[in-house]
Amino acid sequence: MPGLPILHRDLTAALDEIEALIAEPELDQLRLSRVRLYISKVNGERRNKVDALCEELSRQATGIFAEQLAALRQSNIEKRIEYTVHVGTWGPREVAADWPGYCRASVTLARSIREQIAIEQALLCMTSESADPLALSDPRGYMGRQLPNQDIGAPHGHPSRPHLR
Repeated sequence: MPGLPILHRDLTAALDEIEALIAEPELDQLRLSRVRLYISKVNGERRNKVDALCEELSRQATGIFAEQLAALRQSNIEKRIEYTVHVGTWGPREVAADWPGYCRASVTLARSIREQIAIEQALLCMTSESADPLALSDPRGYMGRQLPNQDIGAPHGHPSRPHLR
């Protein structure tokens, strides 16, 4: 099974694709079926990976981190139910019968999955090996020193904002 960052990347790309599909006025049943199947596969792998990581980390976690892991595991269960209900409600016939309704429901589900991914990334993917030292450093710059072309308070990697100087 791929690592969690790869699963997040693949799932986010698939969500981008389904959001492009549901922005269309007409249903493309074949493309939608393919994307839904792929999302189901990757989302299931992601949930399993999160469960395994939470279980592994929980063995030694204490305090706030242990509570966050427990909350993430519970949230993972709730998202699994939410996803299952969505898929059960919106079969191919139901989608064809109410394309605008499916689109609205899918926007809500995609937002929910993206929020879950953000939580997982913050809790499970930010290790000292994978963390960006610039993103985690003092907002004044790396190790407290402002970098060239870095505005104080500007997120790392974003263009400078001279109007804030």
